[in-house]
Formats: sequence, structure tokens, C-alpha cells
Amino acid sequence: MNINDTPEEAAFRAEVREWIDKEIPPHLKGLRQEVVMAPEHTNDDFVPIWEALGRKPGWLAPAWPEEVGGAGWNAMQMIIYEEEYTRAGIPQNRNMAGIGNLGPILIKYGTPEQKAKYLGPTMRRDIYWCQGYSEPNAGSDLASLQLRADPTEGGWLLNGQKIWTSRAHFAEMMFLLARTDPTAKKKQEGISFFILDMKTPGITVRPLLTIDDHHHFNETFFENVFVPTEGLVGELNKGWTVAKALLGYERFNSVMANPLVHRRATAQIKEAARERSGGNGGVLWDDVALRRRVAEFEMAGDALAYTRYRGLTAMARGQQPGPETQVFKFFGTELFKQVIELHQLVLGPEGIAWEDEPFGHETKVVARHAANIRASSIRGGTTEVQKNVLAKRTLGLPG
Repeated sequence: MNINDTPEEAAFRAEVREWIDKEIPPHLKGLRQEVVMAPEHTNDDFVPIWEALGRKPGWLAPAWPEEVGGAGWNAMQMIIYEEEYTRAGIPQNRNMAGIGNLGPILIKYGTPEQKAKYLGPTMRRDIYWCQGYSEPNAGSDLASLQLRADPTEGGWLLNGQKIWTSRAHFAEMMFLLARTDPTAKKKQEGISFFILDMKTPGITVRPLLTIDDHHHFNETFFENVFVPTEGLVGELNKGWTVAKALLGYERFNSVMANPLVHRRATAQIKEAARERSGGNGGVLWDDVALRRRVAEFEMAGDALAYTRYRGLTAMARGQQPGPETQVFKFFGTELFKQVIELHQLVLGPEGIAWEDEPFGHETKVVARHAANIRASSIRGGTTEVQKNVLAKRTLGLPG
């Protein structure tokens, strides 16, 4: 793989950098991408980013085809854009559930009416989406879901519960999985994929606070919630096929899978180690074992980057991410967990500081990441489950 820019690619990179320099307010640069959902930031804080993207045709959804309002960029344009966007520390798209996950699904499986109704408003951020997948007894084993969708005149009635529904407390729409045929022989069968207006009567959203007192998650209850016929995406009882496709995009778009995030976090370890005394008149960075460990992180991050480039290339060619996307989420998560743990060790007692004072914002970020990072190896599919899927579907090992 030749990752050097051609003259055309270099010109595009210069265009992206110029746009960032001129259009993105200084206070929205340099934010660590993995903490943009922290309590001190709200959706309103990031409106200038959306407005700046909206002034560039297609840039709100660069991976979407031009005929549906996207930029239709090729593989290298996608890579360059992501690199420059992340390198500048600009926060990740907060409607990623709609832009990065649901959008490609509607483009592939949606009816013409669904595309016309939802793609444009989603891209413009007029519709904010949340995802209804996990349930109290169907997390990593998602196919065991029990939310029922019983047929009624003009559609279906939903009854049951979802959990860990991120941002459901302010989302306008939800895409979800429900069981439409409880008699199906296999649990993966008889599941359908729906889109639903969150203002529909019978929906109750209750907050679930994380350890840092952040309201990001929710549990969502459905009591005779009506979904009209046009709310079905894809074929009836074939929602598992749609769900697997969407999970490929979700895992690919995971912040933990972004190699530039890892590189920034690793660079911060170096900076902290060079500033802290290591005894005998030296600094921590003089420790050969520490430098070797950081080098291992950097090599692992490079491996993740090149693997992800291949995935980006496939997406830019209009291909659907395959089961190999499992590696992005679980490998990235496990790597980031090790990076954060080493950063804490370098910081010493400051590494568990929970507030800005007296040690500063960066130490707080590290401490809160350390408290939350273990959940990342569970949510969106546990590391163990994803390894099993990768072994069976990509490596062809016996199940």
C-alpha cells in the first residue's frame, strides 16, 4: 500500500487544512476526540462545526453518494479528511448514529420514500437519531432480544424494553430491532428493523448515569407503541441481515478504533514522562522499559491504522464493511485501555485525580477514562464475542 499523497491528494489535503484553519473556531480545535461527550460539552457547543461543514457541499456526509447529498469521496479523500479532522482535535460528529450508521443502511435497504424523508434531514442535523439494540437480557447476545412487534392495522405495536440507548433523552428518532416472529426456529430469524418517531405515545425514557455522573445512557420502555408500515426497513423478519450490516459501520466508526486518537494519547504519555522526575536526577522517560512499552503501543497503533485504511478503501468503493470490522473495535479498545493505564502510572497519584484542580484538566481526563474504559470492552459487543465472530466468519475456524 502506497500511503504517500499524489499531487491531487496533496491538493485535497491542503484544501481540508485551509477549511479547518478558516472555518472552525479556535475553541473547538484541540479537543480530545474521545471526550467530546463529557458533561462540559453540549450539542449547542458544536453548532459552528455543523454550520461550517454545511457550507461545503456534501461534507456533512462525505461517505454518502453525491446523488443523496453526500460528497461521494474516494478512498484517499476519506482517509485524508479523517486524518486532518482528527489531527486538529475537532470533536466527532455527534449524530454519528444517523450519519455514519443508519445513513448507509437506508441508502442500501431503504425505500425511495424513506430515503427522501430521512437522509436529507439527517445530514443537515434536523433529525437526531438514537439506537435501540441492547436489552437487559440481550447485550452481547443481541439475537436473544425480546422486544415484540405484534402486527396491528397499519403497522405493529411494540412492547418491551431497550437499555443503553445513548442520547435517547433528546433524539427525535430511533432505529431499533424487534421480534416480529417469536415462533422462528433460529433466534436470528423473525427479527425486523424499524425506524420510530420518539414522540410516539407509549415511549418512556429513563436516565442511566455513568460513574462520572454523565447522562449519556438511558433505558427505554415501550408500551403499545405504534410503528406504521412505512417504519419497516428491509424485509419483514430479515432484520438480522440489516443489523449485522449496521454493526459493521458502528464498530468501524468507534472512537476507540481511530488510530489518531491512540497516537495522541501515546504522545501524551511521552510528554508526561519527560516532565516528571524519575530519580537520580533524571526523568521517567529515561526508563528503557517505559520507552519500549510506548514503542509497542506505537507499532500496534500503526497496525490498526493500516488495517483501517483497507476498510476505508472498501467503504469508499461502495462496499459494505465485512466481519473483519470486529477487529477495529475490540483491538482498539484493548489497546486504548493499556495506553490509559500506562498514562496513569506515569502520572502517579495525579492519575486518579477526579477534578480539574489542583492538577489540571488533562489529569481529570485520564482518571475518568480509566474509570470508563472497561465498559468499552463490553458495550457494542464484548471483546470475547467479537473474537469468536472474527474467528468463525473471517478466519473460517470451527464454531
